[in-house]
Amino acid sequence: MYNMKLTLDQITTIARGVARVKEADGRICFCRYTKEQNEYYREKGTDWHKKSYATAGVILEFDTDSEHLGLKVKISIGSSRRFFVHSIFANGQRVGELAGRLEEGESEKLCQGSYFLGEGYKRVKIVFPWSVVSQVCALTIDDGAIIAPVKKTKKVLLYGDSITQGYDSSRPENSYVSQLVQMLDVDGIDKGMGAEVFSPELAELKDKFEPHLIFVAYGTNDWSKKSREEFEVNSRGFFQALRRNYPNTTIIALAPVGRVNRDVVKPFGAFEYIAKYFCELAEEIDRMIVIDCIDFIPCSQDYYSDHVHPNDKGFEAYARNLYAELTRRELD
Repeated sequence: MYNMKLTLDQITTIARGVARVKEADGRICFCRYTKEQNEYYREKGTDWHKKSYATAGVILEFDTDSEHLGLKVKISIGSSRRFFVHSIFANGQRVGELAGRLEEGESEKLCQGSYFLGEGYKRVKIVFPWSVVSQVCALTIDDGAIIAPVKKTKKVLLYGDSITQGYDSSRPENSYVSQLVQMLDVDGIDKGMGAEVFSPELAELKDKFEPHLIFVAYGTNDWSKKSREEFEVNSRGFFQALRRNYPNTTIIALAPVGRVNRDVVKPFGAFEYIAKYFCELAEEIDRMIVIDCIDFIPCSQDYYSDHVHPNDKGFEAYARNLYAELTRRELD
C-alpha cells in the first residue's frame, strides 16, 4: 500500500509557489520568500517572521499511478487565523482534506491523513493552507508507483497584504491568488502577508528568477494606518525597487478591492486616492500597469467576512473580474 516515502529531492521537483524548499529536523519546509526576505522579516519582529513561513500559495502537483496517498504534517502558527485546510485533488476532483485548528494556547500540532486517489494514471494536487505553517513530515504513495512532476513554463510574483495571503477563504483553493494562478496556468509565488503595507526594503530583495508578471496589491492597510505622505514615499520606493530588480517584467499594480467601511474618514483621505496615485506613478515607471479593483467585489457584507477581508463569495468575484480584466488587456 502507500509506504513509499517521497524524498526531499522528489518533493522539491513537485513543489510550486515556493522560492525554496529545505529540510529541517526531519521535516520539509516550503518557503515562499527567499532566505534574505525571511531574514528581513526576522529583523522586523517575531510575529512577522512566523508569518513569513505560512504556506500560502504552496502546491504539490504530480502525475502518478498510485491509488493511495498519505500525508503527515506539523502545523504551527502562520497568521492571526488558527484554522487550516489542506485540499487533495485527483484529476480535478476534490478527494479529501487534512484540516483542523490550533486551539488557544496551542502553538503546534501533528496531523495526518490517508486518501484514496482512484485507479489508473491521474494528476494529483495538494493545496497547502494559507493560514498556518505546514511542514511535511511524510508524504507517501504506493510502493513502486510512478511520480512525474507537473511543470509550468511561467512564474509570477504576487505581493500583497492579508487579502493576497488568503484571509478569509475557507479553503486554500478559494483565495483569489489560488484561483488566478489556476486561470493563468502559471507557477505563482504568493508573497502576501497579513497587516503588511508598502515596504521598499522588501522589494529591494530580489528573487532568483525573472518573473513573467509581478502583481502588487498593497494599499488597504496603508489607507488605514499610514499618512498619505508615507504611502506616497513607500509605494514609489517599492515600485522603483521592483523596476530596478526586474527591468523587463511588467508590473501590475492592483489598486485594492473596496472595503465595507471605505467611507470612514481617515487622515489619509479618500480610499479612491490609492488608484489615482498608482496612475501617477505609472506615468514615470516603465512597464507599470494599473488595474483599479475597487468594484471587483460588490460593496456588501454578503461578500466579506468582516469589513475588509473577502469570504469565498468575495474571492470568487475578485478572481473572476481580475482575470477578465487581464484578458481584456492581453496581460495573461
